[in-house]
Amino acid sequence: MTRFLVFIIFVFVVYYLIRNSLKGRTTKKISQQPKQKKEDVVNTPLKEISYVFYTAAKDGDTCDICMALDGKHLLPDHKMLLDIKPPHAGCKSSKGCRCRLVYVTQDEEGSREIESLLKRFGGMCDRQTIERARAI
Repeated sequence: MTRFLVFIIFVFVVYYLIRNSLKGRTTKKISQQPKQKKEDVVNTPLKEISYVFYTAAKDGDTCDICMALDGKHLLPDHKMLLDIKPPHAGCKSSKGCRCRLVYVTQDEEGSREIESLLKRFGGMCDRQTIERARAI
């Protein structure tokens, strides 16, 4: 009977030590994690995005709809942005829609100027309109 009690006490002590060492490891891992969050483009708030521009692949397999949308600049809250968001259903390319939306944040050079031009032109314009307006 004494051996059994000694064995139970030994098992309890080992269990207690292992449990405490595991608790110590998890608290150390949590405390060692960096407190600053990494900025993620996907999770960038809408108010930090200055404008969005549409870019197409521009090769022989690019359909007419994608070519027409290539180079369009839009404000991030423009209603047409939901309709043209790639890959859009109207694409007739044999390889599928290979277009992309490029999100430009407010801290990039020249973004505030383009954003003000887009506001002046109703929230959407093409690359040539922006270049002409910059030249003036």
